Parts: sequence; C-alpha cells; structure tokens
Amino acid sequence: AQRASRNFLAAQRKETEDALTGAIRRLLAEQNDRIKAIASEHGVTQDKVKKLMGGERYYKKGSRNTQLTNVLIHAKAQEVNADHPCGAKYSLDKIREMVKADESMQNLVHEEQQEYITKLNECCALQNMSIHATNTAAARDVQSTLDNVFKMLDGLALRTGIYTCLFASRGHVYNTAQATWFSTDNVMDFWEDVLQTEADEIARKLEQWACMADLDEHEMVQNMQHVCTRLLNSGLRTIAKRRDICINYTNFDIAMKDKLTIDLKGWPEGVPFQSPTSINDLKALLKVCDALKDGSCRWFHMSPHQREEYAAKLTAHQKKGEVIGKLCKKHADAGVPHKCKGKENAPLRKRV
Repeated sequence: AQRASRNFLAAQRKETEDALTGAIRRLLAEQNDRIKAIASEHGVTQDKVKKLMGGERYYKKGSRNTQLTNVLIHAKAQEVNADHPCGAKYSLDKIREMVKADESMQNLVHEEQQEYITKLNECCALQNMSIHATNTAAARDVQSTLDNVFKMLDGLALRTGIYTCLFASRGHVYNTAQATWFSTDNVMDFWEDVLQTEADEIARKLEQWACMADLDEHEMVQNMQHVCTRLLNSGLRTIAKRRDICINYTNFDIAMKDKLTIDLKGWPEGVPFQSPTSINDLKALLKVCDALKDGSCRWFHMSPHQREEYAAKLTAHQKKGEVIGKLCKKHADAGVPHKCKGKENAPLRKRV
C-alpha cells in the first residue's frame, strides 16, 4: 500500500512538472515571436530587445577607475574653456581633437598620468562638497538627488528583493528642504509593528533633532569621537563575527594581529593610531571618519602568508629583547598565596 501510494504521488508530481514545463515552453515560444516582431518593427537586433526587457542588470566586472582619456579631456577643457563664457565654450569633439593634437599629452610617464588623475579627483571632490549659493538651489539639489536615490533603490529591490528604508531631513531651520522618507515593499510596517511608531512621526522627530542640534566645536569633537568609535567597533564585530569583541589599541599587535589575525589598513597618515576618544583634534577626527566611511580604512583578515611573515617579525623582535605592546602592571602582592573565596567549606577532591 505504501509503495502504491508513493508511485501514485510520483506520477502526480511528474504530471504537474510536465504541465509546468509545457506552459513555460509555450510562453517562451510566444515571447520569442513577440521579440522578433518588435525587433523587425524598430529595426534593431533581437539581442538588444532581450537586454532591454525585464529588470536584469548586466554588471561590468572590469575596473571602474578613472580613465586616462577622460582625465586628459578634463585637463584640456579646464585650459581652453577657462576664459570663455557659457555658450562660447569648445565642444567635446573639439576638445578631443585638441588632446590628440597636443604632443605634451602623448606618451606620458606614470608620474605625469597620476598628476592629471589627482587633479581630476580633486575637482570631482570639490563639486561634490561645494556649497550652493541659495537655499532654493540647495533644496532643488536635495530633491533631484533623492529622486535618483529612490529610483536606484526601487530598481535594487526589484532585482535583489532587498528591503530598504530611508529618512532624510534638513539640518538647519533656515533650510527649505522638507523632511521625507522612502521605503521598499512593506518595510515601514516594521516601525509600526515593532516600535509602534509611524514613519511620518519618525521623520518629524528627526527634523526637530537635526534643527535643534546646534553644536559648538567642543561638542563636534565629542560627536566625531563617538562616530569614529562606532564605525570602528561595527566593522570589527562584522568581520570577526563576534558581538563581545573590543579593540585593544594599547596591545594591538598582540591582541588583534597575532591572536585574532585581524588587521586595520588605510589609517590616515599624520594621525596617531589610538582610540578616537583620545584624539582631540577635529581635523584629525574628520580624516579618520572620512576614511572609514569611504572604505579606504577598513578591517581585513590577514592571509596565511601575512600571518607567517608577521609571526616571524614578532619572534625576531622578541629575541632581541624588545617589548611588544604594553605590559600589565605587576600587582603589589604578586607571589603571595591567596585563599579562594567561598571554598573554605568545600569538600576535598580526591586525587586520582
């Protein structure tokens, strides 16, 4: 009876799978016919129509670093269009021809290329961090940028099924940008179901907090210390997969690199490596914060080769008698036997 039941269920599953396979084949056949019709109607290839269909995203695995061609075009545009008003500037095609005709921009050595790339990166950073002349222009920039972010997050949710919620607010009472929020799918139900708070209420409280937080330099230093500490601890706990771990700055080489085989790369130059709470220079804290946010300063697991190399280096220093890290202070009663508390009346253990 059990065998017959299993055979019946297997036949039923096979029938269902065959029906599903047939339906999918018919759908694909109809889709291919429709793609052919659209391609012939608009005079494009079928591959192009397939790429434009659906929410698929074809990621480029190559490098996305700054290209030398764009760098040279930017440098030439800065040179020839600096004194020309709007409407009288050279076009992109004309600037390309100028770059090709300029012998000083051909066959550049590595140092010259890096100099041009650095200038372009500085110009891009200045444009991203520059301040608008009026509050109206700033509000338009906020709205335009948020619209682009919302579209990107919507597309990301469709492609990957990720849940996202975002709150945005102005940072000063004189700004005209309005507080807003964005969510994908039903993620805002989390705030109502778990925290019993609506999204509009959160946005309103965020706007009140942001506009009332008028910080002086001393308070800004304290705030940046907390932000840097939070970023460092969060990154370490993520890569170590432990929630009870803390950074040992004093004995970093022994406690972190030697025992946990975890290191920190990209610490800003000119800033001493120590706890952010011990740094009182606002500029130094901003450097650390920017490096942590853009990913140039990050935690990483040491490779086996790096572990062996560091262990050999550490052993060599110890053989020379050098002290690695900071030794713990010796107790005044070191070597004096102490009775364990609460074990005076404990039963004696039998030795085997």
